[in-house]
Amino acid sequence: MSKLCINLPPYAPDYSGCASALFELGGMIVLHDASGCTGNYLGYDEPRWMGSDSFVFCSGLRHMDAILGNDNLVIDRIIKAAKSLKPKFIALLGSPVPMVIGTDYEGIAREVESKTGIPSFGFDTKGLAYYGNGISRAATALIKRFAKKGVVPEEKRDGINIIGMTPLDFGNKHVEKDIIALFENAGIKVNCCFSLGHSLEAIEKSSSSRLNVVVSQSGIETARFMKQKYGIPFITGTPVGDGKIMVDRVKAFLESGTLEDSTPAESVPGRKKILIAGDQIISRSLCEEAEKRHPQIQFVSGTLFDFSDEEAKTGEIRIKDETEFRALVNSGEFSGLVADPLAEQLFTAETKQKMKFFPLANVAVSSKVFWNDSINILGSGMNDFISKLCI
Repeated sequence: MSKLCINLPPYAPDYSGCASALFELGGMIVLHDASGCTGNYLGYDEPRWMGSDSFVFCSGLRHMDAILGNDNLVIDRIIKAAKSLKPKFIALLGSPVPMVIGTDYEGIAREVESKTGIPSFGFDTKGLAYYGNGISRAATALIKRFAKKGVVPEEKRDGINIIGMTPLDFGNKHVEKDIIALFENAGIKVNCCFSLGHSLEAIEKSSSSRLNVVVSQSGIETARFMKQKYGIPFITGTPVGDGKIMVDRVKAFLESGTLEDSTPAESVPGRKKILIAGDQIISRSLCEEAEKRHPQIQFVSGTLFDFSDEEAKTGEIRIKDETEFRALVNSGEFSGLVADPLAEQLFTAETKQKMKFFPLANVAVSSKVFWNDSINILGSGMNDFISKLCI
């Protein structure tokens, strides 16, 4: 019962993250379900869907198909659609019902590929994990399949990859273009931006980069994979406001070859606290930028979604579920909260009198309710937002 949602909607699940990471690449995405999960993804977790030409389908799973495990019907439908659409790849994603019957997605993908000749993927998503898990699976699978093989010698490496860009974290106002321009205007070449503004051709070049810049938690596992397979180191952090902090850190590595990760500011007794709740990496970066401008306030990062213990900094809080979030918000420890607008529903009447709330839309939480109100993490809008974080 710890995952029970009373005030907040369920956060975006793994199949939405997986589909989101594949959305722009010209492939055919098939969600294996009876249309509910497909509708959930397209209607509530994918702000790019309206007006797009991406191929996203539902397998049309029915009760007897699930009971009898009728995989041939799914395979035949996928092959028929692929012959007509000629996608660059095919991806079959899972959902809760086929999870129960143990559907072999990778086996189906192998059979589809053997019959069509089109690269095919099977992702055992279940709808039980958060979206970052699905994004990581998709990005890693794409790298395994399409990136150049072998380790590139150090002297031939060039540029960076940006990993963890997704509309579920950053909205759909093309902030990826601003972040790519931020680095390239500073003389830093960007080879690939996973999973917004990328292409299969860019993924092919990604293995020859000198550094991976992980801008959200969903990119951590992919960056670890690339470090192990290709020897590419990574740093975590999101460009916020003017982006200067991250540009300086990336430049420092490219010039010296050594990593200098950010260090959280020391806690000073007596300072008022503001909790920033959201993605682990984004919230931390917002805290870093906000504390630089408001040194009289202590900003504390709270993670609502997936959490990496290895990448955690001192003082960060893992908020495992809505119950913990509600207790933290109403604990009296914080004088302010930065979170999705729906988080205000967690306040008690007493907290509403004492705590200042700063709404910051998060697609993974409130979906289409506020996704048009999202603020680009980079630029004047975020600068103005941070400047108002006073209590």
